[in-house]
Amino acid sequence: MTQRTTTLMTTLLSASLLTLACTDDDVPIGETDDTSSDDEIGDPTTEESTDTTTEESTDTTEESTGTTEESTSEESTSEESTSGTEESADTLGDDLDEIPPEEWEPTPNPDGIPSPDGDVYEDLGEADPDDGFRALIGLDLRERDALEDFVLDVSDPNSPAFGQYMTVDELLENHAPLEEDFTLLQAWLEYEGLSVNYLASNRMLIQFSGLVGQFNEAFNTTLHVCMRENPQQGNDDIPVYCTPDPMTLPIFVADRSPGIVAADLPVEEGSLPNELGEIEVIPPSDATSGSYLTPARVAQAYDVDDLYDLGYDGSGQKIGVIVGATIHFKWAQTFWQSFEISRTNPEVIQLMEAPITRYIETQLDNTWAGAMAPGAEIITYGAPDSRNTSMVFGYNEALTRAQLDEVSVVTTSFAHREDSEPEVVRNQYDDSSLVGAALGVTVFAATGDSGQTDTPSSSPWVTGVGGTRLYWSSNTLTAEVLWDESGSGETLSFDIPEWQMAAVADYPDFDSDHRMTADLSAAASPFSPYWIYYDSTWARYGGTSFASPVVAGIMAVINQYRAENGMAPMGYLNQILYTDEAVQATFRDITSGSTESHAAASGWDPGSGWGTPQALDLAQTWPTP
Repeated sequence: MTQRTTTLMTTLLSASLLTLACTDDDVPIGETDDTSSDDEIGDPTTEESTDTTTEESTDTTEESTGTTEESTSEESTSEESTSGTEESADTLGDDLDEIPPEEWEPTPNPDGIPSPDGDVYEDLGEADPDDGFRALIGLDLRERDALEDFVLDVSDPNSPAFGQYMTVDELLENHAPLEEDFTLLQAWLEYEGLSVNYLASNRMLIQFSGLVGQFNEAFNTTLHVCMRENPQQGNDDIPVYCTPDPMTLPIFVADRSPGIVAADLPVEEGSLPNELGEIEVIPPSDATSGSYLTPARVAQAYDVDDLYDLGYDGSGQKIGVIVGATIHFKWAQTFWQSFEISRTNPEVIQLMEAPITRYIETQLDNTWAGAMAPGAEIITYGAPDSRNTSMVFGYNEALTRAQLDEVSVVTTSFAHREDSEPEVVRNQYDDSSLVGAALGVTVFAATGDSGQTDTPSSSPWVTGVGGTRLYWSSNTLTAEVLWDESGSGETLSFDIPEWQMAAVADYPDFDSDHRMTADLSAAASPFSPYWIYYDSTWARYGGTSFASPVVAGIMAVINQYRAENGMAPMGYLNQILYTDEAVQATFRDITSGSTESHAAASGWDPGSGWGTPQALDLAQTWPTP
């Protein structure tokens, strides 16, 4: 098995700081309190520590050999610069020279940088003008309403266009920002003395950097340093940039841009520690104690084992996993091989700066998506860390390039509480999600672990995966109920789509004119926790961070079944999910349990959506062109 890590100097935007919350023995991945905006990684309960080898910072090329089969991790790095900053200065100057003087006047413009609030963000005062920053500026989609209409048309089984999704070239020609506008904004940033580093391949984002003083002058604001309350209880607060002042853009920039999407401290410098030691085949001794979740148990719960028995395991399919930092291949192989799963390592595509660390969130997203679809290839779209500048850019780039990479299903669990993110950030995620839907990509996102709504799952172009709790007696699944912390409810950002209106109207004693989540669900409660192998240790966690990659893996297996039986891949899910009663019947209806705000009910409910998938029935029932 060969691992190839490709570093692409593409043009991307990334968004969030994900974390895992810890509660007692079995811990969820998600928010821990009402002031949290991100998922934090809490201290896991350790079961068996099997490898005390520490990682050394040497180089990033290694080989991993398992104890029951040959497994190799070879990380090669190649760079493909698409920064777009090599055009002549004369050409860029000419672009700016054509702007009339009156359009250089500054105008107030929204931005995605948080404001000090004395609660989550404590203001420490003005940032040093000589300190560095990195940031994202967005560009507006063209004919956005027409793009929405297109997605609804091609995802309608009654339409002659059903299933005829757009190509990337068609997107660029008809809906992406114009190349001339993209070039113009780069020229303006460079005119302000800023460095343009990464360009989104769909021309929707530009990542740039410089000094704080340059930022302040360019945008008529003053960056401050805020200490952001850490969602992981007991851990240090996080330094971030914030601003108490509004920003401005020149009129000609504001006419083409939704604004500054994010601004963060520079990426930490260093090198990724080398992987040492060996792959171990050491399943936890109490793997199926109580309601602990192994891959086999999850497959049984959602009837994926029926597809396995028919010879389907995701072969020929590719799953995109959007992450910050990177994964540890030997720990991943230890997890898979310990549960008798033989599969290749992910192909890691680094979209921006090289990472210097590994996250447990990144580890679990890859290992559980891969566990549910052992035959599928995993394409890991990596950003350097989990700050907004990284994650928003990475999300946007992954959803655009997925089609070219032959990725049909994408998952992200790097989520933020919706009420903690400025509207510009939420809207940027929504625009990128719309692009993914238009390209026929099935996009799953964790809805969070706070009982409230998260972004990007709040977007109607994303299928939000909520959480349940499973009850096992020996090898028998006895019940599944709504998890009380399942991220769910009325979103802040988006109007209710027409396809969701009937379901919300049927939910007892509730009405809303906003988009609601979740859309479907899978196990997430820390009381029926998932196993994960991280830092050479077995531990158990809960959270919708597991539910999203699990469902993505299931959908890859379903897509293989459909491909080999002459049916199209599932594509954008939400409209059919909410309007096709036969499809709804292929989900286990969750009718017991509640969150703080909403109770489970027959049919759709906010916490569990339409319920949990029954894979074989869903594969056979989903309509095809």
